[in-house]
Formats: sequence, C-alpha cells, structure tokens
Amino acid sequence: MTNKIVLRAIEQFMADYVPVYQPLYPLFLGKSQSYANEVGKIDFRRVETVGDIRAKHITPKDNEIKQIAVSEGKKVFKKYFLAKQYVNSTIQDQQGLEEIVAQVLDEHHKQADELLLFGEGTSASTMVNNGLYWSNDPNYVLESSAEVAAGTDHLIDLQKKVAKTAADADLVAGRKLVVFYGSDILEQYDGVYASHPVPFKRVLAEVLGPEYSFAKMPKPVTPNSANGWLIVNLDQIKLHYTTLPSLFDQGVNSEKMHAWFNFLMGSMMTEVIAKGGIIRQPATLEA
Repeated sequence: MTNKIVLRAIEQFMADYVPVYQPLYPLFLGKSQSYANEVGKIDFRRVETVGDIRAKHITPKDNEIKQIAVSEGKKVFKKYFLAKQYVNSTIQDQQGLEEIVAQVLDEHHKQADELLLFGEGTSASTMVNNGLYWSNDPNYVLESSAEVAAGTDHLIDLQKKVAKTAADADLVAGRKLVVFYGSDILEQYDGVYASHPVPFKRVLAEVLGPEYSFAKMPKPVTPNSANGWLIVNLDQIKLHYTTLPSLFDQGVNSEKMHAWFNFLMGSMMTEVIAKGGIIRQPATLEA
C-alpha cells in the first residue's frame, strides 16, 4: 500500500519556510550556548571582587601586596521543554498540510520571544529564568520610569533621554542594541522631527555612533501599556538555551492511518556578564 501523504524532508521544508511572525531572539544568538535535550538545571559559578580593587602605591618598606577579596555566588539555568504534536488522517484532504505546520512554527517563534523577554514570569521576583524585560540578575539595571516631555517636539526630549541611557551603557565596552517597545514610543521612533523633516532613527544613529544598532520589540509580545527602551550590550550578555523552535520530527503511521508532526522548543535564560550589560528604561509620554 502506498501512503497517500508524501512528506518533504524537514530540511527541505525549513529551507522554504518564510515566517509570518519575525522573531526577536535570533538577534541574541551571536553569543549563546545550547545544551543537550535533557530536563534539569545547570549551575554557573560566579565570582566577583569585593571592596577597593584599585592598584596601590608600593613603597620600599612594603613587604607584601594587598590582596583582592572575592565573593562567590551562582546562577541557575533551569532546563525544560515545551512540545506539541499535530496529527492528520491519511484519508483527509491533504491540501494546506504544510501551511498548518508553518502556522505552528510561527506561534512557537512568538512563544520563544516570550521566554527570551520574560523568562516565564510576571515580574523580576517571579523569574523561572532571567529574561531581557524581567530579570533579577544582579548585573541587570532597571531604571525608574522617565517622562518624555512634549514641548514643541517629543522627539527632542526622547533623543536626550535615550542618549542619557546610552551614556550609562557606554561605561561597559561592547556592541550595543537598543530595543524600543510600546506603541507610544514606537510611534515616536518611526517619526520625524517637527522642526525639520528628518527621521528620528537616522539622527539617533548619528548621535550614538556605529557601535549602536536598533530594533523594535514585536507588538504581540510587548506587555500592555508598557513603553520604553532596552540597551543590550551584545558582548556582555550570554543567551543560554536548550532547543530553538523547530519541526523536530515527522512521519506516517500506516497502522493508525495518520501523518504526525512533532514540534519541540525549550527554555532560555539571559545571563548578564557585566554590571549594566542590560539597562531597561521604562518611559511615558507627557500629554
């Protein structure tokens, strides 16, 4: 008996797959580490200096050099997995089969962005794994909310406030990514100055310099009523993950007369290596 369903190889399908939802997480895979598909946890040893570590003058009378004190802590990456299966009968109409697979992958990419940003929590204190938006990593900096003044042009004050955050971020060397989020702030980011018809994003790029790049947080994963920006030092963070969203396996079960598709993805954690490696600045627009 010949199977009615002919499945393309996963590699062939993925080569032609064009996502409808454009995920944010690939921007952070440059400095990342994946782990084996096993449930569990990984402990990271973290050591930090304590007290004054500046070099001291040594005089002829000194018979020893002052020691640097170090404290030891740890971070934990909790590995877990999320999976889904789609089954299609061999006697059903097979039209649109791959479109359904693509729709599932789109939703799982969105779910991966949620893990990247929130670590499956609702605040910094409820983190399963630290994220970009919510984090209790001691090196993560969350600023108090800032108000962007209206005046003659919202964009003038917005530029000043983003530059202020950038000045703090520049205390740590590395390539920076500014992620703007929230409908109010994104409207300004995509706007032009009232006094001169020049795009805000072009001026900001010139002001901050070539070390900076820019991105928008996708609306479907942005918390309600949230506005602001994140500055992420791409050289001072590390993304830990298990499995990125994928069509993990597929096949045809002749006995049960169906085709099956298994989808798998796993947890993520953003480790902030240096203090200020991520700075989040919530913001509101003055009416």
